[in-house]
Amino acid sequence: MTIYAIGSVNGDYRALATLLDKIAFNPDSDCLWFSGNLVNGGPDSLAVLRLVKGLGKQAVTVLGNAELHLLRRAAGVAEPNPNDTLDDVLNAPDREELLKWLRQRGLIHHDGKRNFTLVHAGIPGAWSFSQALTFACEVESALASNKYQAFMENRRQDQSRWHAKLSGWKRLNFIANAYTQMKYCNAQGKLDFLADGAVQNQAEGLIPWYRQAERGTARLNILFADDAGFADQPCPGIYPLSAVDRLTALALGD
Repeated sequence: MTIYAIGSVNGDYRALATLLDKIAFNPDSDCLWFSGNLVNGGPDSLAVLRLVKGLGKQAVTVLGNAELHLLRRAAGVAEPNPNDTLDDVLNAPDREELLKWLRQRGLIHHDGKRNFTLVHAGIPGAWSFSQALTFACEVESALASNKYQAFMENRRQDQSRWHAKLSGWKRLNFIANAYTQMKYCNAQGKLDFLADGAVQNQAEGLIPWYRQAERGTARLNILFADDAGFADQPCPGIYPLSAVDRLTALALGD
């Protein structure tokens, strides 16, 4: 079985279909790993969700910020952004089935046999691998449980730095934001939610999340969606996946 890792699709069904033809994807023998942000931006979010969900166990997807925004829209606690293209999902006859499926997706996926870990944005440098799994589970449990509506109502960018005593919604928000929105931070790990784009264009002191010194997951091979467009030099164990406008698939082998 060959695993193909794919970056943010952003609702572009045509680009995804073209890519699957290009790699001669065979659902009987291959598997796709999606790094989140399946939806929003392009015109066919509904078709993308139906395709990926329909692949069953032959597709693994982690949640991105676009999926969390869709879930907040569906919960009635978020206004549409100017460039939202989510109405086809929100008005679909199978809307509830698709939303339930999304709520059951994870924030992190690890393949111990291949030693590859999939996330949407990244993993904070202060976390060990076991902590990364445990903290992700806290948010995943909230999404899949009766805490879901309350969590959606309390989603905020209200915490930019991790510390062990974080609790309540601030704790869940930091975990969710780190996994789905983290791009740049300072040397101490404080997140900058506004920084975006190439490394050379950032303010002094900002670094890509994966260049923090003594990162707790430095031994992992991490695949993530490069929605920032870091344009950075290669970093050992770090595998950024291109976004939809230059969508490619990274083959992880058999």
